[in-house]
Amino acid sequence: MKLRDIHPNIKLRLGMQFLGGLVSMAVIPFLAIYFAQKIGAAETGIILILIVISGVVGGFIGGHVSDKIGRRNIMIYSEIGVLVTYLFIAFCNSPWFDLPYVSAAFFLLNMFAGGMFQPAAQAMIIDVTDSESRKLVFTISYWLGNLATAIGGIMGAFLFKNYLFELFIGISGISLLSVLITIFFITETYTPEQISPEPSTAQPKSSPLEMVQSYSAVLKDKLFMFYIVGAVFIFTLEQSLTNYIGIRLEKEIPEQSATLLGMEFMLDGTKVLGFLKTENTLLVVLLSTVVLILFKKWKDHWNLVAGMFIFSVSFSALAFTSNIWFLFLLIFVGTIGELMYVPVKQAMIGDLAPSHARSTYMAFYSLTFYGAMIIASLLIIVGEWVSPVAMGGILLVFGLTGTALYYLITRSLEAGRTAVEEVKTRISS
Repeated sequence: MKLRDIHPNIKLRLGMQFLGGLVSMAVIPFLAIYFAQKIGAAETGIILILIVISGVVGGFIGGHVSDKIGRRNIMIYSEIGVLVTYLFIAFCNSPWFDLPYVSAAFFLLNMFAGGMFQPAAQAMIIDVTDSESRKLVFTISYWLGNLATAIGGIMGAFLFKNYLFELFIGISGISLLSVLITIFFITETYTPEQISPEPSTAQPKSSPLEMVQSYSAVLKDKLFMFYIVGAVFIFTLEQSLTNYIGIRLEKEIPEQSATLLGMEFMLDGTKVLGFLKTENTLLVVLLSTVVLILFKKWKDHWNLVAGMFIFSVSFSALAFTSNIWFLFLLIFVGTIGELMYVPVKQAMIGDLAPSHARSTYMAFYSLTFYGAMIIASLLIIVGEWVSPVAMGGILLVFGLTGTALYYLITRSLEAGRTAVEEVKTRISS
């Protein structure tokens, strides 16, 4: 399949996804620093937890409603919500107003609207693609997402601190563009079937009871729950970069002059955080194939364990290091570890999720990101009571625990494959 054969809806969505990712990464990584400076670190942790919960609730509601009224309608309503909240956030941080608590309330609504939007947008892509074309679409989406993260991180590093009002006005303009494109150019890809009620005592498949039973079955799968807990612990290290670590860098790295490629500019903790995030993203984009080739002869479980160990040690050290060059070195080494374990970890979930319940398993897995965000937000509060070295120890324990859980999973899966091979050998003989 070629790019020109992709459904027009997807082409438009990929473009808007890039712009949306650009503005999101110019804001979200710096929210912890913003609220910590305005209202304090402890309150920031609570606010970030509420923002995450709002996104989760919005996602559950949006996913359900989009199946009832169609993708396009929920996308329009959600995008209008995002636009309106960004406009209010802009004026709450304008030359006329400085209202951090009101901003927090609108960020809650913004995350709720964004959470509602994502299931419908993802479902629309699936509606108009088959298994072959979907690989191309998600590959393009992955690269655009990483590019947007890299550029957005630099934008936020230079604009978020001193040009907040202008930044949110620009984001509102992009949100307005997205609304107009969805209204005038995006077509509906899913029309719910109107099924006449039939006299039956059977429980409908879409009932809340059926959904609860499906998730209960997932909770009883111990191996998969090891996978979920391990993922939350590992994700927590990554999320801490823009939470506890970001706040610490802003406090401990004073504004100073720096030179890069002959250009002199002012550098502070916020800018360092933006550069660290950008370094991580660019390394992922540029070195993915290189690392895959270098370690392709290693067994999967050693790639997984070694990669997670390197990642855990490097990212936990970020909690107490303030030397700028050492920070960049830690990100480089940690990203190599990330590139070693991520392919194995992603492939593993296909072995864990049974074919008859893959959607349920994947829906449950998507919550690991939010769980990590909540823990990382709680660590901001904990960071008020413990030293940076102690926080580094806490993060290291999280990382090593996640590594141990994944090691157990790989050994269990390998034992299962060995047993299957032995049965096949006996049958063939």
